[in-house]
Amino acid sequence: MIFLQNTNSNTNRIIEDATKIKDVTWNSINSILVDIVTQIPLIVAGLLVLLIFFLISKLAKKVFWTASGKARLDNRLRILFSRLIVVFTIVIGIFTALTVIIPGFTFGSLVTGLGFTTFVIGFATKDILNNLLSGVLILWQQPFRIGDYLYVGSNQGKVEHIGVRATQMRKDDGELVLIPNGDMYSSAITIRGAGAERRMILKISIGYDCDIGEAKEIINNVLARAEGVVDEPKSSAVVTDLSADGVNISIYFWINTDKDKPMQVFDLVATEIKKALGENGIEMFPPNSVILQTPEKGQVPVEESDNVSFEPRKKKEEF
Repeated sequence: MIFLQNTNSNTNRIIEDATKIKDVTWNSINSILVDIVTQIPLIVAGLLVLLIFFLISKLAKKVFWTASGKARLDNRLRILFSRLIVVFTIVIGIFTALTVIIPGFTFGSLVTGLGFTTFVIGFATKDILNNLLSGVLILWQQPFRIGDYLYVGSNQGKVEHIGVRATQMRKDDGELVLIPNGDMYSSAITIRGAGAERRMILKISIGYDCDIGEAKEIINNVLARAEGVVDEPKSSAVVTDLSADGVNISIYFWINTDKDKPMQVFDLVATEIKKALGENGIEMFPPNSVILQTPEKGQVPVEESDNVSFEPRKKKEEF
């Protein structure tokens, strides 16, 4: 009897618990359904607000694209700014729609909740943002363009692409170097415009016994017929110093960087000048050279003479 009573009691308790669970579940589902039905007008209103902002973004993009075309803005900047306008407008629309759907939602609470997270993300992406903003400023101000020859730190080459994040340059040896725009914007840059004439300088030294006027005439004739040297600006050869190495002459000539490579023209001019001066009996001396005096014809060195003179030698004058 006692066992049957305990069994009945446990059965009744299970039934009561199941009934409670059923009631709680039903009440929860009912409450959710009631909330959803209640929120349907707000959800529809929020979706309408989002649709309106989406249409506004498309209209703003079209207006900006038309206006920027008349202003001759760089196409990459036009694409970037138009996309930013669309994204910014849609984000504002999403936040506005949330304030309609959730009455307790405000921009202030969102900023408070994302404050520290935004700080961490901004600190972690500072280099990316720096390169991005620098790229925007470079494309906006256009200090250099594709085809220009740049000297940036230890790198030099012709610009092939200007991106939002980095700039690509082709070096003289054919290698492609990618420089972040943050470095491009914050570093000193030497720019030679695309197609602009580039000045080359060749420095030589000749002996003091050479005719300087004749040497300069020979050099100018070589420059006049050298392939790759442009006529304007005019080439020139001028004496820049009188040193222990000899008479220093600086040779200035210009080339067109679109048609010829600087090193090839420089090599051609240097070779032709050396050849022309040598054919005319004008000897070139390298920097810090030692000039050796050779005995004149008919003069026999002492060590090769059969008759050795014991007279004291005269001290040579040093020049």
